[in-house]
Amino acid sequence: MQIEVTDANPLEGGCSCGQVRYRITQEPLFTHACHCTDCQRSTGSAFVVHSWVFEDFWDISGDVRATKLVAGRGADLEPFFCTNCGTFIYCRNSKRPKGLVILRTFTLDDTSLLPPQAHIFTKDMKEWLSVSDDAPKFETMYEREEIWPEESLRRLEAYMAN
Repeated sequence: MQIEVTDANPLEGGCSCGQVRYRITQEPLFTHACHCTDCQRSTGSAFVVHSWVFEDFWDISGDVRATKLVAGRGADLEPFFCTNCGTFIYCRNSKRPKGLVILRTFTLDDTSLLPPQAHIFTKDMKEWLSVSDDAPKFETMYEREEIWPEESLRRLEAYMAN
């Protein structure tokens, strides 16, 4: 699904209680569904949908608190939660470029706007779950250069060059 995200047409979302609200004013770089056991544990569900967003195009208000975790692949994770209701809103990952946040996509007000463009860690996907979309599926992680849209790769490259 192609959406135009701008200052005048932002993506908006927040936590369950409404204390934390955010706006995104540029289309996310990429959205994927992660089926890894870390995501299963942190959500209490079979998978989670993440969207990659530049912090420069991300406005957040309300009180969040971070904790430190280590992911199965050895990355330091810093997940941010609403201090009131505990909703996991976004995280930072030490193995990803600085200046990016990894949004929990289903905290958007309209959760239909950013369907997964890929499924990762399908080796951990529950056998009773079937995925019927046409998005590519990877047993572990994909190579960004092989799966992300060219426009997203260009934006990331330009951002990292600054």
